[in-house]
Amino acid sequence: MARRKAGAEPVEKTDAIQKEKKPKRKYTRSEKTLAQRNKNIPPAICKSPEEIEYNARLIEYSLKIQQIAGQTDRKDPVSVRSAIAAYFELSSAYGFKISNLSACAAIGIDRKTLYDWRNGARQEFREIANMVLSVCCLSREQLIADGKLNPVIGIFWQRNFDGLRNDTEQQQNIETDSDSETLTASEYKAKYAGMLSEL
Repeated sequence: MARRKAGAEPVEKTDAIQKEKKPKRKYTRSEKTLAQRNKNIPPAICKSPEEIEYNARLIEYSLKIQQIAGQTDRKDPVSVRSAIAAYFELSSAYGFKISNLSACAAIGIDRKTLYDWRNGARQEFREIANMVLSVCCLSREQLIADGKLNPVIGIFWQRNFDGLRNDTEQQQNIETDSDSETLTASEYKAKYAGMLSEL
C-alpha cells in the first residue's frame, strides 16, 4: 500500500469510488429452508406433474417387487413360480416393461444365480430360469419389432442378456483362430505384405 507523502492533503473519495451498500433482503426461515432444498433436488426430478406421478408409480412398483421377494421361498420351485407369476401380473397392472433384473429381484436372487439355475442340476429350477429368460427375450424382441424400443438398446440387451450373437462375428472368430494355428510369422508377413504396400 502506497504511503502518503508528509504534508500532502488526504484525497477525498468520490461517489464513483465509494462502494454502494445494497440493503440485504431478509428471508424468512421457511424461505431459506425451501431454497436449500431446491438446491439439493436434481433438476430432472423438479419437472412436470406427470413426471412426478410416474416417479411415484415407479417407486411404488419397485417396493411391491421387493414385497414379492420377501414372501418367496427360493428353495421351493412352487414358491418361485408363484413369485414370477406375481411379478408378470404386477408389471402388466402398472404398465411397466419386464426385464431380467426385475424378474430376479421379484424372486430375491441376482442375475448370476438365475444363470446358475439354468445350468444347474435341478430340473425344476432349470425350467424356471429358461422360462424367465425366454419370456424377457421375447418381450424385448416384440418391443423392437413394434418400434417401442430403440433397436440399438434392444440389440445391446439381447447380446448381453439373451446370448444372441452375429453369424459374421462367429465366422470371423473361427477364421482368426484357424489362422493363428496354421500360419507362421513369415507367412503372416507374406499374406499381408500386399495390403500394407497399398496403404
